[in-house]
This record gives sequence, structure tokens and C-alpha cells, in this order.
Amino acid sequence: MSLDRSLEMTTMIPAQDIPGILSAVARGADGSSDLSREAAHALFAEWLSGHLPSVAQGALWIAFRLKGETLAELLGFVAATEDCVAAITAPTGFKPIVLPSYNGARRHANLLPLLALLLAREGVPVLVHGSYGGPAQDTALTLPQHDPSERTTTGEILAHLGFPPAPTRYALHDQLQRHHLAYVPLDVLHPPLASILSLRRALGVRSSAHTVIKLFNPFKAPAVQCAAVTHPPYLERMRAFFVAAGSTALVLRGTEGEPVAHARRRPALIGIDGGCEREWFSEDRAPLTHITQLPADRGAAATCLFIEEALAGHRPIPDPIRDQAACLLVMSGAARDLGQARALVGSAPRHPGRRS
Repeated sequence: MSLDRSLEMTTMIPAQDIPGILSAVARGADGSSDLSREAAHALFAEWLSGHLPSVAQGALWIAFRLKGETLAELLGFVAATEDCVAAITAPTGFKPIVLPSYNGARRHANLLPLLALLLAREGVPVLVHGSYGGPAQDTALTLPQHDPSERTTTGEILAHLGFPPAPTRYALHDQLQRHHLAYVPLDVLHPPLASILSLRRALGVRSSAHTVIKLFNPFKAPAVQCAAVTHPPYLERMRAFFVAAGSTALVLRGTEGEPVAHARRRPALIGIDGGCEREWFSEDRAPLTHITQLPADRGAAATCLFIEEALAGHRPIPDPIRDQAACLLVMSGAARDLGQARALVGSAPRHPGRRS
């Protein structure tokens, strides 16, 4: 939204004044006003409380879908989300890594589980959260270009590898302690946010909740958040958010929306820490001289076999994923620099890939 037509609402609007809020934000991309950070925080807190009528929830969902969220609004939405989560206590040691996984893959093998296991085998706590295994799973959706039955999710692959979804928060803590890796459905991790997310079944389009799930930190202490976008223009918005929030994050253009580098061509890997940005790796634009062999079948069974062979050292780990893992190991404190981190990722296997 251009500054000349932005009428940012700097005074806090009571969240109960839904008609007033809608009159400001529901005038389309060209006529809407923006909420202040405080007003956005109050609105999303009210929404998460479950007190908003369904008609108001639907109107807000579509309004922000059309208007788009400003940086101030995103900061308010995410702060409200973190305020009402039962925060997780990470195992002591390295800074935990958060991998939001809500897309799955339908064109290529989903190698986010490989990234998660590479990190976990170095003793770094890795939390993957998504909709697989919970009531908010998108199995009921029949939208154009979105058939969940055609997607292989991270949760499904991890379950095949012996890491089933954590059914309770106790199980989540136990899995992090014992295996340094846990997959948890959003319904278990943050039930109020999962309830908002489930509106997609009725409304058919994504909205602010799909952005918030990529940005919130579910841990009590700082974590390394790994966030991906599908469309390059959104990278700047995500970078600006983590800088303003003072978060530690790795931002990249993901593979089909999943926060993992494409196995055949590395995207730019941008680290953010304490308000400062660092480009760990630039985008690889060189002509491909070698085509990384990936499973022709992107189903869970074939993907699991590929991951197990890579973890066992029977096939090379794709360079882009190795580079991403190295960045995250340094940011978590598990390696002092990229050289040591890349050596760790490529060293002899210390994890079987399948939990006994």
C-alpha cells in the first residue's frame, strides 16, 4: 500500500468494534486503511480467544486476503499468537530450530525431513509443525490446484521414518528430549490458531493465518526460525518482519512452499539475527552441470528410502540442502562456522534415519 493512501490507525481500536475495524480494512487493496501494531494485536487476540462471531471471522479473513498485511499488522498478529501459546521449553544446549510445514510436495520429493534429521543428529532440537495428523488437516479440501491427496507431507514422511505426530504436549517434549526431533500438529501446538486456520475449509483461500504460522516462535526462549516463501516478492516482507521483531531466522525461497532449499538449485539463504541481515549464500544462477538424482516417485515410501540412503552415506546429500543445514547449525550454536558445519553435515552417519 502506498504511503499517500495509507491512513494508518495509530490509536488502538477495541477488538470488539468489529464494524469499525471492517470499515477500515475491508475496502479492497486501494481503499483500505491499516491497523496500528497495537490495534492488530488486540484484534488477533480477540480472534484467538474464540469470541468473534463466525460472520466477523469470515469477513476479516477475506478483508486481509484482499488488502494484505502491513509490517505493523503482522507484528501485532504474531505477538498476539505468541502471547496465548503454551510455550515449549527446549532441551538445554543449542538454540532450537523451528520448521513450519504446511504445503507438502506434489511435483518433487519433499526433502524437508532430510534437513530436519541432518540437524537433529547433531543434537540440535528441531520442531516441525504442520496440519498432518490433526483435525485441521486439509483432507476435506477440494480446491482447484490444491488436492491434498496429491501432496506428500513432511508429517507423513516422518511417520514412515518412525517419528509419528506428537499427540500431546507431553509427547512433544519427550520426543525433543529423547530424539532432538518432534513433529506436532498445529491442533496440539496451538489450538486457537488451528481453529482459525480451519476456516480455509469454508472460505477456500489462504489468509493472514497462513502467514502467522510461518512467523511465530512456539518456544519460551529464542529459537532459529526457518521461513520460506513461494513467490520472491514476499521475501522482503518476511525479512523486514524478522528484522523488526529482533528474531533469529533463516529466510529463503522454499520448495513448493516448504522451508527447504531445492535439491537441484540453491536459493539465496539469508540469515537474520538481532536486527542484522547476512546473506550466507547467494542464489545459484550458474548453468546446471550435474543433475541431482531424486526419486522419480515423490510418494512417502520412495522419499523415505532416498532420505535413509542419504543419511547412511549411500548417496550424496544434495549441496543446496547441505548448505542450508550448515547455516542452521551455525545459527543454532552447534558449529562455529560454515566450514565446520558443512563438515558435520557431510561426515559419517550417526543417525539411522529410522527410529527404533
